[in-house]
Amino acid sequence: MNKYEHIIVPETIKKAIKYSPKRRGGGGLSIPMRNRQEHAEYLQNRFDAARAEDANVKQQMTAISLPARSGTYIEFAGTPAYDLVSKSLEDQKAGIRLLNIRQIKTEDSQEQSFATIYIPHGKENKLLEKLHKYATEEYNGKPKNDALFRSIENINVALLKALWTDNREDFPTDHDDWYEVWIRISETENIVNQHNKFIDSLRSLDICFKENSILTFPERSVFLVYANKDSLTKLLGCSDQLAELRSGRVLTGFLFDEYRGEQQEWVEDLRDRVQINPDTNSVICVLDSGVNNGHPLLESIIPEQNCGSVVGEGIADRDGHGTKMCGTVIYGDMSSCLANTQKVQIENQVGSIKLYPHSNPNPKEAWGFLTEQAVSTSEIIFPRKNVCYCMAITAEDSEQGKPTSWSGAVDSIAYNNGRAGRLFVVSAGNIWDINNLDKDIISAYPNNHSLRPIQNPAQAWNGLTIGAFTNIVAPDSEELRTYARVAPGGGISPFSRTSSLWEKGALIKPEVMFEGGNLYKTTDPQIPFSSHQDLELMTTSKNYQISSYFDTINATSAATALAANFVGKLQTRYPHLWAESIRGLIVHSAKWTPCMETQFPVRRRNRRDMERRLRHCGYGVPSEERAFYSTENGLTYVAQEIIQPFIKDRGDSSPKINEMHFFELPWPREVLEQLAEANVTMRITLSYFIEPAPGEIGWKDKYRYASCGLRFDVNKENEDQQMFQSRINKFIESEENEERDKNDSTRWLIGTDNRNKGSIHSDELNLTAAQLAACNLIAVYPIGGWWKTRTNLKQYNNKLRYSLIVSLDTPVENVDLYNIVRTKIDTIINIPVEVEIPIN
Repeated sequence: MNKYEHIIVPETIKKAIKYSPKRRGGGGLSIPMRNRQEHAEYLQNRFDAARAEDANVKQQMTAISLPARSGTYIEFAGTPAYDLVSKSLEDQKAGIRLLNIRQIKTEDSQEQSFATIYIPHGKENKLLEKLHKYATEEYNGKPKNDALFRSIENINVALLKALWTDNREDFPTDHDDWYEVWIRISETENIVNQHNKFIDSLRSLDICFKENSILTFPERSVFLVYANKDSLTKLLGCSDQLAELRSGRVLTGFLFDEYRGEQQEWVEDLRDRVQINPDTNSVICVLDSGVNNGHPLLESIIPEQNCGSVVGEGIADRDGHGTKMCGTVIYGDMSSCLANTQKVQIENQVGSIKLYPHSNPNPKEAWGFLTEQAVSTSEIIFPRKNVCYCMAITAEDSEQGKPTSWSGAVDSIAYNNGRAGRLFVVSAGNIWDINNLDKDIISAYPNNHSLRPIQNPAQAWNGLTIGAFTNIVAPDSEELRTYARVAPGGGISPFSRTSSLWEKGALIKPEVMFEGGNLYKTTDPQIPFSSHQDLELMTTSKNYQISSYFDTINATSAATALAANFVGKLQTRYPHLWAESIRGLIVHSAKWTPCMETQFPVRRRNRRDMERRLRHCGYGVPSEERAFYSTENGLTYVAQEIIQPFIKDRGDSSPKINEMHFFELPWPREVLEQLAEANVTMRITLSYFIEPAPGEIGWKDKYRYASCGLRFDVNKENEDQQMFQSRINKFIESEENEERDKNDSTRWLIGTDNRNKGSIHSDELNLTAAQLAACNLIAVYPIGGWWKTRTNLKQYNNKLRYSLIVSLDTPVENVDLYNIVRTKIDTIINIPVEVEIPIN
């Protein structure tokens, strides 16, 4: 699939429209209706075919003189957009075990569920007996096992992909690499014997593995093996013990165990592979405890002239946190850079402003001022550059998400008097006291994370607040092989704070999640939880001159540094995009991991469930691929505009709504109509920076802290321009009267009540292509704020910058949406029309 730059929308169409939401009920998944006899016969035939294919696999293994498994791996597929009653497939007494459940998007963008089970030799009849009862017996007027078999769309012998539960792009290839093999463990059998049995299978296939790095969970053990697609396929044909396959990860501890002299070889190798772009306009400025920039992996990237201090101390880092942050901002997880031989391209300048003193802590009231001074210092060092500020310093808990002087300063800095906005990446704060005050929080992971709120200043409206999730479980860690991990792969990090205790109308924080590491469970009841270098990210050490070159970093500090690294790459690729657009693209590309969806389930688009997920996980984990590129079947529009929300004409007693922006996007209508029933996802993100209310009096009212708010909406498939305008007009009136109405719960994934908080709003529609063909009318319109209500300040004629990001995605691969739209934009010039809204 080709990669393209996103489409920058050149012009807007503005006119007066009004909005009123329709009241609709909720929807949800269900089980399809079936012709009972026909479906039972079909499933019987599919099961027989799967058994025949399984026999063929075993025959092939025997033919090449390799041991063959005795049992059968079967994959069951549900109907797209319906439930699969997977738990009923398991029969533990018969040894029939459910191995994994996966959700995969179909070509028409619907979710389809798959479940893989293992059936021991001779136990196939157990499943067939259930199927026979479905076909012939009834209970309370319904077929026995009705829900189970009606939910099944197809049955196949399980191939390698049926056991792959990691990212599809990491699926094994012909090249050898490290993979995690998760095997089933019976609690009633000797675990050593079970491990030895699997080791025999590995050795029979000449598959290398780390013998001293076996990790054991309840009902699962994890082996780290060095293999490829062919050898893993043979392992599936050989072993009866497999449950899941995942990609491996380079261990931080491996490099820490090296002596300093051996570490120096790694450092020199990486330093020689670094390539710095001297002409970049992108800067990441770390506001922290300073930096020890003499480190050999930092000195060429953070020279002395890139550093400063606003706390009366030199730039040196005596605490170590700033140096660790800088290493992660530059290299990401350094272990990945050290473990390969590729060139490392540094596309950003990196600066360090010391904001956190070593000797005397900053007074609480000084943090906002010092942050402003740090930004001013950086702009002297980096004039006329695109600077992203990275700050992983937090203070006390934020009370109900209410603004403080520090968070207000961050908002003011980002707004920048309405000129070029500044992007602030801020950590959400951490759950640190894991074996004392926070012990019960970790013990009840992840349910009690709601009791630890986001910390000051991460409640800033304009800041991009970063939470932490983790993919690090380190199954090959020798030191941790007997200990369970607190968080599963893809779950929220044990350290991450949430906005769950904030009131319903408060901001959604954090907005996005990055890797923050994990904890493990000890056997000491007094100290039940602990961190470990293998569960953290590798970075640069402040003590490089006397001890190790490397250190570790975790929690939301690590996540915030990784977020800044992400921003730097995005700023480099799109140097002309505003800070509002960079922030918008990061949120726009984010998705929840399957584990997050399991930890915080949403029942039939229940809005409270969705709010709970958002307040723990934000919009999810950003995708570098989707944030950076459009493709033929996945395109992104970016519109950067300036709106004047209010106006007070001569003779008017008070300000009124001035204008809204109406976009009629160049649309691949013909292609969408041809795709007909194929599903297409339309996602919209609106990002802008508010001006915070001057003085804390205005901060008491959450609706008036912001200078103004913006909202978006899309016309429905059966709604022409006039009907759409009528809806918008009614909604503006209801907002002006501070009336609330139900959101369109069946149409939007997140819903207006959840998304219309703060200064960034994101939501998506999942429709058929035919329905979406007519949905290219988008409105951006203002709602009230202190610019309008505090007339004595005379700010009612101010203008506001915003970024509107719209994407279309379909899994259908033989379609080209991007180039059709690109051609239309190149050939059609849209002239904006300005129309005042007649409110009276």
